[in-house]
This record gives sequence, C-alpha cells and structure tokens, in this order.
Amino acid sequence: MFVPSHLASGYLFGKLIKCSSWTVFPFLPVLLFASILPDADGIFSDTVAGHHTILHTPIFWIIVFSVMLFIQKISKIEIIKPISLALFVGAQLHLITDWFTARTVGIKWLYPFSEKDYYLFQIQPENGQGSVLEMIQNPYFSFYMENAFLFWIELGVILLAGALLFYSFIKTNI
Repeated sequence: MFVPSHLASGYLFGKLIKCSSWTVFPFLPVLLFASILPDADGIFSDTVAGHHTILHTPIFWIIVFSVMLFIQKISKIEIIKPISLALFVGAQLHLITDWFTARTVGIKWLYPFSEKDYYLFQIQPENGQGSVLEMIQNPYFSFYMENAFLFWIELGVILLAGALLFYSFIKTNI
C-alpha cells in the first residue's frame, strides 16, 4: 500500500471510532502519523521487498506499546497512555492494510517465532527488487496495478477519505 492509502485508511478508521477531538488530545494526528510510521524503514532499504523490517512486525509494536505504558505507570504522565494507544492502533492498521494489499512481500505476523510472510493474494517478491523511490514509476507501478481489485480498493479508500474530509471541512465551516 502506498503512503496516501495508509493515511486515508488511518483517517477513515479514526473517523469510524470517532476520535476527531483535536482539543482534548490530538489522537487523530498521532493515529495518522502511526499509520505511515512502519514505512520509515523504506528510507534505509535498497528494495521495495526489503523494506519490511522489524517495523513491519506486530511484536515490535506490542513491545513499544508495553514500554510506553510502563513509562506512563512510573512517571504518572497521563498523556503517554493515549499517545501509546494511537501509535499502537495506527501501526497495527498499517500492518493489516499491508497484509491485505501485499504485492511483493507479506507481513511476518508470527515473528520472531517464524520468518513466514503472510498475505491474502499471491505475492511476487521478484517484482519488488527495485528501489522504494522507484515505486511510482514503471515497471513497478504497472505491476502494482495488475491486481485491479486491490488497486481499486486502494484508490477507493483514498477517494472515500478525501470525500469525508471535504464533507467534514464544509460542515464545520458553514
């Protein structure tokens, strides 16, 4: 899944659980940030297929969440709890959407107990050997669009989130 799709799915999920309160705590912005955070490993990866590192495993985010909750318990800083929850939910949403739309590499749901990649549709790792920066160019982009169902789902998520954002903007400014 591309970054705009991850952001769109984060926004839709945030709206679904009604976390639009920007005054009490900025849950939605943290959720949006966390929905793209696992792809930070793409900055350091040579290939599209190689960018699924430890940041693309549930165990990493479970540990981060647990450590943040432990720090909150010790420090008694209450804001840590909702921040840790938003990070955890956003990262898990990223993993779920990557698992659903996987084209070149799946998600290692059982890591470190298993290195097996899990995916819904057949993946083709050989097509993910190009640079992450080349993802929006051919031949990768054409390969990415070959699964029309997944491509239209991803585009639909972006369009739905955009329409909802526009509607929310109009509703609050009228």
